[in-house]
Formats: sequence, structure tokens, C-alpha cells
Amino acid sequence: MADPATYRDATEDESAKVLTAAKAYIGTGYEAIGYCSGFVCKAIRDSVNSTFPTNGTVSYFSTYPGLRKLKDDEDGRGGDVLMWGATHMGFYDPSPPKGVNQTYTALTAMGIPGRPNNPGVAYGSPDWFNPHPPGLWRVQVQSVQGSQ
Repeated sequence: MADPATYRDATEDESAKVLTAAKAYIGTGYEAIGYCSGFVCKAIRDSVNSTFPTNGTVSYFSTYPGLRKLKDDEDGRGGDVLMWGATHMGFYDPSPPKGVNQTYTALTAMGIPGRPNNPGVAYGSPDWFNPHPPGLWRVQVQSVQGSQ
């Protein structure tokens, strides 16, 4: 009988895969991607965790076992999830691509439902959405341990 699913921190390589998957959605419309949480879910599912939910509220993901809040003394890395309270989420990219303002380290789906000309998935400043800095969350990869 298999043990219940367990989760572990994504390796640096796995975090890089998450960020690469997220970058593939740059330019995708805000509503087409499923808003900010749909964007985060799609990138994680595409890269390292096919069991990650397809979408949900930001407050749901703050307690989801597929993400672990980083402690204050832990450094973030590319592919970590940024969460602005229970209202918005995206990915951290400490080295945005050439041509992007280097202070724009948040890759997220930006917009307001129903509003025309939403930016969609794009780089922005971590403080664009909220005056408070976002929290960082490490992607957790699910693994099933076999019985001994």
C-alpha cells in the first residue's frame, strides 16, 4: 500500500522550469489565462506538478500544500510564487529578460475582469499591485512514497 502523497521543495532546476513555463504565457490575455491564479496554476502544472489545481482563489493557495511560505531569512529564487495578501499572485524573476526594466521582477497576469486593454501576462514591479511587499512561496512538488 502506498503512503499518502508528500511534498518537497522544488529544486533549483525545477524552479527554473516553472519560470520558463510562466514566460511562455507572456502576452496572454488576463481573462484568457484564468486571471492571476489561473496563470500560476498553468505554469506549475506545465512544468513540475501535474496534480496542481487548475485554478482557485489566492486565499486557497496560501494554505495549499503545493506551496510553502518562505521564512524571512530564506532568499527567493526565480520561479517562486509572489502573493500579495489574499488578493493577487504571480512569479518572482530576479533576472528579468533584457529590455525589461530590471526593477520589474514580478511576472504576473495583470488586469481587471471585463476591462478592455488589460495588460495580461507581463512583467511589473513587485509593488505595483499593493504598497506592501508580497510574500514569497516555494513551489512544492508532490511525490508518492512507496511502502517499505
